Amino acid sequence: MRHRLLFSLALSNGLLAGAQTVNLRGIVSSGGKPVSGAVVSLLKKGIKDTTGSDGGYAFSQSTAVSSLSSGDGMISFSDGVLEFEIAEPSPVAIEVFDIKSNRIKAENAGVQGAGHYRWNIPGNYPVNQLLIIRASIGNRASTFRYLATRGGHAGEAVFMRTRDGRAMAKTAAAIDSLEVSAAGYSTRKMMVEAYDATLNVSLDPVENSGDYWGGLKNPPGKSAGCGKPTSLTSGKKTLSINGTNMAYNITLPANYDPNTASVVVFIYHWVGGQPDQMTSNKYYGIQPIATAANKQTIFIAPNHHAAQIDHPAFDALLALLEANACVDTTRVFATGYSHGGMMTWSLSTNHQKKIRAGAGIAAANYNVYTPNPKLKDPFAYMGITGMDDQTCKWVNSDANKTGAKYIALEKAETNGCMLAEITTWKSSDPKHVTFEFSGCKSGYPVVVATFNGPHGKAERATDPGESSSWVPKEIWAFFMRF
Repeated sequence: MRHRLLFSLALSNGLLAGAQTVNLRGIVSSGGKPVSGAVVSLLKKGIKDTTGSDGGYAFSQSTAVSSLSSGDGMISFSDGVLEFEIAEPSPVAIEVFDIKSNRIKAENAGVQGAGHYRWNIPGNYPVNQLLIIRASIGNRASTFRYLATRGGHAGEAVFMRTRDGRAMAKTAAAIDSLEVSAAGYSTRKMMVEAYDATLNVSLDPVENSGDYWGGLKNPPGKSAGCGKPTSLTSGKKTLSINGTNMAYNITLPANYDPNTASVVVFIYHWVGGQPDQMTSNKYYGIQPIATAANKQTIFIAPNHHAAQIDHPAFDALLALLEANACVDTTRVFATGYSHGGMMTWSLSTNHQKKIRAGAGIAAANYNVYTPNPKLKDPFAYMGITGMDDQTCKWVNSDANKTGAKYIALEKAETNGCMLAEITTWKSSDPKHVTFEFSGCKSGYPVVVATFNGPHGKAERATDPGESSSWVPKEIWAFFMRF
């Protein structure tokens, strides 16, 4: 019997209301000791509490709740049911994949008006088959894992890691998420299966979290050049690398302060490009955003060929900056378009402890110097690719695992993310689509942005109806997470 996929409007005014009692409590601890001052957030309810000296928190509430949210909307999944909370008319789509990423079913629901919608997962899948459910509202997508059971019910499948690194699946009907953050500890997010329950949370100190940089928003690491006048000036320069003179352009902020640790952004040009072009295009448009944010940032654009010599060139330039200017050693970033994106990827495979994060625009993992061996340290990465790019394709070769898709999957695997089919732009999407892997190691996100366009438009891509490019805005926002 063929099962129909059916959307039904929960309430005509777009609100799902009902009395709901919350009585959630627990202890936040680390190493068996209570953690005071931890901020505990019940995300779906939008309520917070702060732990006392005993590490305790508690939520008590009995209210009618509304599930309408701002932006494109919100997607949740529980007990085999997808729920969509749509804030404004947006296209809705659902896809079902098996664990090998083979698409089993696709449902394009078209543009839906504001409101609350439900989609029941059909019960015609084999018992105990693990499925990947990808759902999207507008250009935002969420990915869930689903395990079919004999009773036709299932919950969100959460992948956890055992100490020996093997993966195990646990199914639970999640109704909310609990997020706990505290200074000196890695933020932890947990599923909430019932609102009337005791949920104790154990936090890992930052030094044990696997984040080399000391956690998100860590204090700046000041270089040797801090506290004294800089000898550096903006303009075109040369540096001798292994007997070869290499050109680079550098731009210091107009309000440079030798006592403030500067963010550093390495900018890599396309094939045949020159550092002067990077300066004239305001470093892919990122420089004015940094200036408007009043963030002291040094931009440096080396001439390069995405070759082996460009690695020691990076090291030499970074050493020059750290010795002669006040640099935040924990916030050095890299980005580039086309060949520059390839260079960014190349550095990401063996400079994970010098570069905090990178963004590859129309990048590829072939026709570029590839360190051998590539280091397996995690690296925060954003990839931006046009789905009509025939030069640096989304998928160049599945057999050889080349293309922008495989860069993202490589980073997701290295960063300990939950591997999932990546949501990409398709013809029904009015704007670019941003996808982020879930479950990544703290401090090491992997983000993919795709759009409707060819290779030549990637570094200045715009959404329909927009006059300015979203690319530099997304890159800067990604860098500023750290």
